[in-house]
Amino acid sequence: MTADRDASDPARLSITVDGDAHSVEIEEEEAPRPTAGPRPAAPPPPSAGSGGGGSVLAQIPGTVLSVDVSVGDSVNTGDKLLVLEAMKMESVITAEVSGTVKAVHVSKGDKVTAGQQMVEIA
Repeated sequence: MTADRDASDPARLSITVDGDAHSVEIEEEEAPRPTAGPRPAAPPPPSAGSGGGGSVLAQIPGTVLSVDVSVGDSVNTGDKLLVLEAMKMESVITAEVSGTVKAVHVSKGDKVTAGQQMVEIA
Protein backbone atom coordinates (compact mmCIF):
# COMPACT_ATOMS: atom_id res chain seq x y z
CA MET A 1 0.00 0.00 0.00
CA THR A 2 1.23 3.48 -0.87
CA ALA A 3 -0.31 6.86 -0.21
CA ASP A 4 0.57 10.19 -1.78
CA ARG A 5 -0.92 13.59 -1.01
CA ASP A 6 -2.34 15.43 -4.02
CA ALA A 7 -0.27 18.62 -4.45
CA SER A 8 -3.22 20.55 -5.89
CA ASP A 9 -5.63 19.52 -3.09
CA PRO A 10 -4.08 18.74 0.33
CA ALA A 11 -7.37 17.16 1.48
CA ARG A 12 -7.06 14.47 -1.22
CA LEU A 13 -4.84 11.37 -1.12
CA SER A 14 -3.99 8.93 -3.86
CA ILE A 15 -3.77 5.43 -2.39
CA THR A 16 -2.61 2.30 -4.17
CA VAL A 17 -3.63 -1.02 -2.62
CA ASP A 18 -2.51 -4.25 -4.32
CA GLY A 19 -2.02 -2.36 -7.59
CA ASP A 20 -5.46 -0.71 -7.52
CA ALA A 21 -5.40 3.11 -7.36
CA HIS A 22 -7.94 4.92 -5.20
CA SER A 23 -8.56 8.59 -4.56
CA VAL A 24 -9.55 9.48 -1.00
CA GLU A 25 -10.73 12.80 0.37
CA ILE A 26 -9.88 13.63 3.97
CA GLU A 27 -12.57 15.40 5.95
CA GLU A 28 -11.62 17.02 9.22
CA GLU A 29 -14.31 17.13 11.84
CA GLU A 30 -14.52 20.40 13.62
CA ALA A 31 -14.22 19.94 17.35
CA PRO A 32 -17.24 21.16 19.26
CA ARG A 33 -16.60 24.56 20.73
CA PRO A 34 -17.42 25.03 24.38
CA THR A 35 -20.22 27.45 24.99
CA ALA A 36 -20.28 29.76 27.94
CA GLY A 37 -23.48 29.65 29.88
CA PRO A 38 -24.60 30.56 33.33
CA ARG A 39 -23.16 28.40 36.05
CA PRO A 40 -25.65 26.74 38.32
CA ALA A 41 -25.82 28.38 41.70
CA ALA A 42 -24.11 26.47 44.49
CA PRO A 43 -26.47 25.25 47.18
CA PRO A 44 -26.22 27.19 50.42
CA PRO A 45 -23.99 25.52 53.03
CA PRO A 46 -25.85 23.74 55.80
CA SER A 47 -26.11 25.80 58.94
CA ALA A 48 -23.70 24.54 61.56
CA GLY A 49 -25.40 22.25 64.01
CA SER A 50 -28.87 22.59 62.56
CA GLY A 51 -31.05 19.55 62.84
CA GLY A 52 -34.38 21.29 62.57
CA GLY A 53 -36.35 22.46 65.56
CA GLY A 54 -34.25 22.20 68.70
CA SER A 55 -32.03 19.30 67.65
CA VAL A 56 -28.38 20.16 67.16
CA LEU A 57 -26.71 17.59 64.91
CA ALA A 58 -23.09 17.11 63.89
CA GLN A 59 -22.78 18.03 60.21
CA ILE A 60 -19.52 16.07 59.74
CA PRO A 61 -17.52 13.63 61.89
CA GLY A 62 -15.32 15.31 64.48
CA THR A 63 -14.20 15.63 68.08
CA VAL A 64 -15.96 17.69 70.74
CA LEU A 65 -13.43 20.22 72.10
CA SER A 66 -15.76 21.89 74.60
CA VAL A 67 -19.36 21.82 75.75
CA ASP A 68 -20.48 25.28 76.85
CA VAL A 69 -24.04 24.52 78.03
CA SER A 70 -25.70 22.26 80.57
CA VAL A 71 -29.18 20.81 80.89
CA GLY A 72 -31.54 23.54 82.10
CA ASP A 73 -29.53 26.44 80.66
CA SER A 74 -31.51 29.11 78.84
CA VAL A 75 -30.09 29.89 75.37
CA ASN A 76 -30.89 32.40 72.66
CA THR A 77 -30.47 32.03 68.92
CA GLY A 78 -26.76 32.42 68.15
CA ASP A 79 -25.50 31.45 71.62
CA LYS A 80 -22.43 29.18 71.68
CA LEU A 81 -23.32 25.60 72.57
CA LEU A 82 -20.10 23.71 71.91
CA VAL A 83 -16.93 23.62 69.83
CA LEU A 84 -16.37 20.79 67.37
CA GLU A 85 -13.06 20.01 65.67
CA ALA A 86 -13.42 18.46 62.24
CA MET A 87 -10.71 18.11 59.59
CA LYS A 88 -8.30 20.15 61.77
CA MET A 89 -10.73 23.09 61.89
CA GLU A 90 -12.60 24.28 64.95
CA SER A 91 -16.28 25.10 64.47
CA VAL A 92 -18.33 26.94 67.06
CA ILE A 93 -21.77 25.35 67.10
CA THR A 94 -24.48 27.85 67.99
CA ALA A 95 -28.14 27.62 68.90
CA GLU A 96 -30.49 27.88 65.93
CA VAL A 97 -33.46 28.51 68.24
CA SER A 98 -34.03 30.13 71.62
CA GLY A 99 -35.14 27.94 74.50
CA THR A 100 -33.96 25.75 77.34
CA VAL A 101 -31.32 23.03 76.95
CA LYS A 102 -33.29 19.80 77.33
CA ALA A 103 -30.38 17.35 76.86
CA VAL A 104 -26.66 17.29 76.14
CA HIS A 105 -25.64 14.05 74.44
CA VAL A 106 -21.88 14.68 74.15
CA SER A 107 -18.93 15.45 76.41
CA LYS A 108 -15.51 16.99 75.85
CA GLY A 109 -13.34 14.55 73.88
CA ASP A 110 -16.24 12.57 72.39
CA LYS A 111 -16.00 11.54 68.75
CA VAL A 112 -19.18 12.32 66.82
CA THR A 113 -20.46 11.08 63.48
CA ALA A 114 -22.30 13.05 60.83
CA GLY A 115 -25.95 13.35 61.80
CA GLN A 116 -25.37 12.49 65.46
CA GLN A 117 -27.54 14.46 67.87
CA MET A 118 -25.39 16.54 70.23
CA VAL A 119 -27.80 18.92 72.03
CA GLU A 120 -31.58 19.26 72.33
CA ILE A 121 -33.24 22.62 72.94
CA ALA A 122 -36.91 22.88 73.90
